[in-house]
Amino acid sequence: MRHLILQPAETLRPFIYRYVFVRADGSTDTMTPPSGDPRFVNGKHVQPLLPNYGSLIFLRNAVVEIAGKQTGELVLLGANQTTLGLTTVSGWFEGMMIDFQPGGMHALLGIDLQQLAGQVLTATEYADAGLKICDRIFKDTPEAEEIAPLLDAFFLGRLSPKEDLNYTRICRVVSACDQAEGAISAAEMASEACLGERQFLRVFRRYVGIPPKQFIRLRRFHRTIQDMQSQAAQGKTIDLLATVLKHGYYDLSHAALEFQQLGCVSPGQFRMLGIPLTADFSVFFA
Repeated sequence: MRHLILQPAETLRPFIYRYVFVRADGSTDTMTPPSGDPRFVNGKHVQPLLPNYGSLIFLRNAVVEIAGKQTGELVLLGANQTTLGLTTVSGWFEGMMIDFQPGGMHALLGIDLQQLAGQVLTATEYADAGLKICDRIFKDTPEAEEIAPLLDAFFLGRLSPKEDLNYTRICRVVSACDQAEGAISAAEMASEACLGERQFLRVFRRYVGIPPKQFIRLRRFHRTIQDMQSQAAQGKTIDLLATVLKHGYYDLSHAALEFQQLGCVSPGQFRMLGIPLTADFSVFFA
């Protein structure tokens, strides 16, 4: 299994976190899985997808199953708070995931994340011509390094010439949440957005797809695993207790409970899975 993580054009980075390319050489139906490896079920490769703020998954030369839906075309995932399993049903697996920043999927594609939350839809079901263009770019371009600039050009063309005031508000709220290490209330988030609480809740759910309280929880989880991987990339020994306390967990037990609920593993197991396979914890486990 090989991974390649590419950054979008600088102008797009407030909207798109990264492009993740993944490829499994050979047929996953004929692979001999390592004994007891949870990434294989009945000889088929399984990629756990971490909770995120909305994403697009592109597929080539494979039929896969995601949350019970089998498809070989582009898939839309709304904001979700559980780990999903992507299983190769046939063919060798090659795919790409566009991992969006909070609110970025709505700002670029106009997708109401509240309506999409927790759902898995194909490009055909969503019936958006722009998504079909993206899918064709992926399927017609063999190399990941060539796909990324073509997708950049597509998304740059989707940027509104006028400021999206609500998206700007969401960015301010996310920044305030990060600075407070999650110790921020929904009322304080609404104040940061200069909106009343009810209006803020409507805007936030449309752009981000989950309520503020759940966003704080998910954001804390993401920042913790990114910090763990950053320490590992620098060759540092990871002090789990210090790391989880730094990001707002009460103690290791609190962190372990949330890691199990969000990532299906303990903090220690997550650290073992992610090192040294990628320079950053991938939304795909390697």
